[in-house]
Amino acid sequence: MAESAGAYERNGATVLRLMRGRIETDLSTGALEHGDRLPSVRDLARQLGADPRAVLAAYQHLVEEGLVEIRPRSGVFVTGAFTPAGHALALPRRWMLDTLLAGIARDIPPLALADHIRSVFGARRARAAVLECNDDQIFSMREELRTFFGLDVVVAPLDCLVNSGVLRELHDVDFLISAGHADIVARTAAIVNKPYVIAQARPSLMGRLSRLLARDSVYFLVIDPRFGAKMRRIVAPMPHSENFHVLVVNRDDLSVIPPNAPTYVMRGARPFVSNRLHSGREIPLQRIFSHETSREILTHMLACAHKTDA
Repeated sequence: MAESAGAYERNGATVLRLMRGRIETDLSTGALEHGDRLPSVRDLARQLGADPRAVLAAYQHLVEEGLVEIRPRSGVFVTGAFTPAGHALALPRRWMLDTLLAGIARDIPPLALADHIRSVFGARRARAAVLECNDDQIFSMREELRTFFGLDVVVAPLDCLVNSGVLRELHDVDFLISAGHADIVARTAAIVNKPYVIAQARPSLMGRLSRLLARDSVYFLVIDPRFGAKMRRIVAPMPHSENFHVLVVNRDDLSVIPPNAPTYVMRGARPFVSNRLHSGREIPLQRIFSHETSREILTHMLACAHKTDA
């Protein structure tokens, strides 16, 4: 029995590697795009000559990595054009085609559309200020605003807002953004006469955490105890919240994480963490901001670009 279980485990690891590699390759070449349906467990098991249980387990791993999603009674679908490691892949061709066709419908030639987008976002980089109460959220929000929106970002910890120098710096940004603290952010925005965004997280992030908690203990590695406390409050009403564990890097013993336990490592904690310090299975981080929040951010960026044109 031990040999059989070991062979099955090795088969499962090989199947997961093959499936992940195939999906990432097809995304990079444009053969697969967001929303495409993937082969069923039975069909893929037949193609790979693998145990269907190994294929199903691999699909479940890829769900946790954010590469695919399983829709009840519908099948398995690709979720996006980014690998679990966060590397950008080829632009989805069908999405690009739809965008260009929408431009033509408005009498905008494709090259003119490209030139206009370049002029709008290339004239001047918009600036945003992140107002938050803890280092983990400050770091994560700053990185997402830089990486996905190309913004210049300044940091304004909430406990430093009484500093006149911080307030002076906020006069030079285009908008403020926070993941909460609506009252203090609104008051600060009124003082510096700037618009603000109260960011919401993508619902799928909490959905994925909920699914993991239902199966096992989940570990969250942070650098700021204040964020750990905030996450505990958020998770507390969820079923199986007793499976949620927060560890502060450089303070708590990471060796308590069981082998292969689902483990989130916040972006700010990554420079201080390696596989040598814990034996958990890291869950790749994904974009934070919801569709509605991204829309608000882009709206402020476009408004900033139009001011520059004027």
